[in-house]
Amino acid sequence: MAQEYMALTATLEQLAELDRYNHWIFDQISPALGRRVIEIGSGTGNITQFLCAGGREVVATDVVPAYRSKLQQIFKDQANVSVGKFDLTAPAPEEYLSDPFDTVVCLNVLEHVDDDMFALAQMRDVMTDHGSLALLVPAHRFLFGEFDRAVGHYRRYERRELSDKLDRSGFKVVEMKFFSILATLPWLINGRLLKRDYLPAGQANLANQLVPLLKLERLIGPPFGLSLIAIAEKR
Repeated sequence: MAQEYMALTATLEQLAELDRYNHWIFDQISPALGRRVIEIGSGTGNITQFLCAGGREVVATDVVPAYRSKLQQIFKDQANVSVGKFDLTAPAPEEYLSDPFDTVVCLNVLEHVDDDMFALAQMRDVMTDHGSLALLVPAHRFLFGEFDRAVGHYRRYERRELSDKLDRSGFKVVEMKFFSILATLPWLINGRLLKRDYLPAGQANLANQLVPLLKLERLIGPPFGLSLIAIAEKR
């Protein structure tokens, strides 16, 4: 667990520098956002900073105390942001069940949970009727490599698998698409062929700089990608 924490922290610090890439992720989910959002697995706020724009009420949660402390420090002057704990391996906190949210955001978190069906049920339970879930998970089993193991991933998802699990958890899938098609080959080479358990900084920074070009993938509706993005509605 200590090694996973160190790997995750190093990755979050690296991703924090990818401002264009983080905003590109936010752009993918922004149409689904309501006025009251809970983010599960906020880390150090790489996406939280965009979620709270425009006056949305945001509850940023994480299971790691150090990350919660960091979030409190970063957003201490923003009255519309509060910080809490939401552990997807345990029943949802009563405070969230009694005052549900119109939007749940869960990005690159579900793959860290052994029982993902239980986790989806906890997210569903803190949502208002017909509320929206914005979910991002790693895609394609064949891409599972050393980096996935290093940061504690239990799985990568196939499209049909994710759709089925959402359906069985009480969600109606509104949209599902692959994301970041050009990152697929470098991930395969680094994680599967070269057995690297880290993200090469140069490649990550290059992806950040190429975001304006990478956004063109929305025109082709990529048939595969590094990640899957799902927008779903609570039935």
